[in-house]
Amino acid sequence: MKHFITILCSFIIIQCGFAQSSPQLIQAENTLISIYSKISRFASDSSNKANNTQFISLLDSVLQLPESFLYPFNDLKCGNVYAPDKTFRLITWNVIHSSGTYDNFGFLQTYNKQTKKVKVYKLTDKSTTIKTPMLAICSPDVWYGASYYMVCQKKYKGQILYTLIGWNPNNTFTQKKVIETLKFDKSGNPVFGFPVIELKGKGFQRRIIFEYSSKNTMMLRYDEKKDMIVFDHLAPSDFRYDGIYEFYGPDFSIDAYTFDRGKWRYVSDIDIRNPRQGIKDYIPPRIKALFKKKQSKENPLGL
Repeated sequence: MKHFITILCSFIIIQCGFAQSSPQLIQAENTLISIYSKISRFASDSSNKANNTQFISLLDSVLQLPESFLYPFNDLKCGNVYAPDKTFRLITWNVIHSSGTYDNFGFLQTYNKQTKKVKVYKLTDKSTTIKTPMLAICSPDVWYGASYYMVCQKKYKGQILYTLIGWNPNNTFTQKKVIETLKFDKSGNPVFGFPVIELKGKGFQRRIIFEYSSKNTMMLRYDEKKDMIVFDHLAPSDFRYDGIYEFYGPDFSIDAYTFDRGKWRYVSDIDIRNPRQGIKDYIPPRIKALFKKKQSKENPLGL
């Protein structure tokens, strides 16, 4: 702990050095990687908590430096995405507990291109205590946690809406994917959750949360070519498991959201060829093997 405090103090003291020396940022990233690598499912809860606290403190001090906004942190295995207009970035990650549950952590770093200054917001996960999360207005202090991997930017009547797409490992039995909305208020502070995402039969929500089996995968991404958010339609493996999300997974149909008049409007069962990044991501290996075996029996000569 004393060693870490010494490192942290040295980073604070040489902030000016960071401003002019990328090797200093490389050194900071290496230290962050070293601390982050100690956080794992095989470590004790107390060890993970201590290392995560160190990681948060050091990352916070580094992100306070304006030059860090342009530093990619490519070797730091966290969620790390920029807004398309490069006005902010999100660095997010999660930590597992021995109970099989997870907590999410993150920072939102904004950058003012005119003043060349940054502002850093620590994100505090309150997803387990937020009532009616799809309707809740959230802030950095009360955040519905996720590790973000995409940011989409839309403009309507002069207002910019950012749509974040992320993953939440949740627990041993289920995981979640999240479509989050983000705007900045008149003071420049981030506000999460705007009622612009249509949920079939339930009006417009502030965020959409998909929950499904931890054993399955779900495609959810913004398709730039189609200008749509495309995603797997989830369903239980048997009608008896309706509402029991550990039995939910993709049913091989694709739904979407299309942006129209300031809203993300729901479109069911769209006809879009291969919306995933690759066919391997679309068809589970077990199903592909069955198809291949069947094809081989029906057409042994491959004609």
